[in-house]
Amino acid sequence: MRSVRDRRPSVGLVVEDLGLQWEHDSAFSVERPHGMAVHLFVRFHSPMKARTTAGVVTSGPGDCLLYDPTFPQWYRGAEGGFADDWVHVGGPRMPELIRLYQIPVNEILRPRETEFVTPIFEAVNRELRRREPHWRESVSLLLESLFLQLARQLPGQRSTELTPAEAARVDGFRSIRMQVHDQMQKSWRVADMARLANLSPSRFAVLYLKLLGTSPMEDLIHARLNRARALLTDERLSVRQVADRTGFGSVCHFARLFRKHVGCAPRDCRRRPLASGLDISEVRDEGNDTRVPGQHSGGTGERIPT
Repeated sequence: MRSVRDRRPSVGLVVEDLGLQWEHDSAFSVERPHGMAVHLFVRFHSPMKARTTAGVVTSGPGDCLLYDPTFPQWYRGAEGGFADDWVHVGGPRMPELIRLYQIPVNEILRPRETEFVTPIFEAVNRELRRREPHWRESVSLLLESLFLQLARQLPGQRSTELTPAEAARVDGFRSIRMQVHDQMQKSWRVADMARLANLSPSRFAVLYLKLLGTSPMEDLIHARLNRARALLTDERLSVRQVADRTGFGSVCHFARLFRKHVGCAPRDCRRRPLASGLDISEVRDEGNDTRVPGQHSGGTGERIPT
C-alpha cells in the first residue's frame, strides 16, 4: 500500500508552452492546418486577422481566442507585426471547464477587460521556475482561475443586467475603446472619448463601466502599461521614448504608475524574463513529458532554464 506521503493529487490542467508579451514581425503567422494536441488560449495586443468558425475575422487589442485541439489554427497581424500572450493547455479537465464556464471555442472573444491575464501568467511562471512542493497542482489551479476570470468578463455573462438600449451600445463602445487604444499616444480625456459616442462625459463614464467592466481612464492606463511593457523589450528605446509613445505626460508620471501597477521600475523591467516574453517549451515534467515541440515559434522570448 502506498503511504499518504507518496500520493499525488490528480492534476487537471497542465501548461505545455506559455508566452507573455511576445512580439512578432510582419512575416510571422501562426498556421497549424490540423490544429494541435492541446488547447491554445491567446490574448492579442494588436489588430489581428484570425481563422474562426465564422471564417477569417478581424479582431482588436484585448480580444482573445480559445482554439480546441482539432480546429485549424491561423492568425497574423492585421497591420504588420503583432504582439500576443499565449498558453498551450493540456489535461483532462479542460473540456469540462469549457462546458462549466460556457466559454465559446474557435471564435473571437471580446472580454470587458483582460488585466487578470498578466498576473496569472506571471504566477504560473514562478511556479514553473521554483518547483516548490505541489507546484503542479498550483499551476492547474492558476489555469482554472484564468478561464474562470475569462468567463466572468465575457459580455454574455451579464446580458441580463443590460437594458436592450444598453446592449445595443456594446459594439460601439468596443469600437471607441479600440480607437482610443490604437491612438494611446494622444492626451485623451473622458470628454474626448464621450464626444465619439455623442454622450456627456458623465453618462459615457457610467456606460463604459457597465458595458466594459472598467472605467475609461483606468482601461486606458492599463493598455498604455501593457504596451510599455512590450516596448521596453527593445533596448534601443529609452524610457523617455517609451513614455512618449504610450501617451504618458512625463517620465516621472510614467515611472510612478509603472511601479504601482507592475511592481518595479521601467528600467528594472528590462531585466525580468517576462518583460521580453517567455517560452517554457523546454520545461518538462520528469517522467511525464507532454511537451508539444515547435508549436509556437518566433518572438523575442527567453527560454526558462531547466
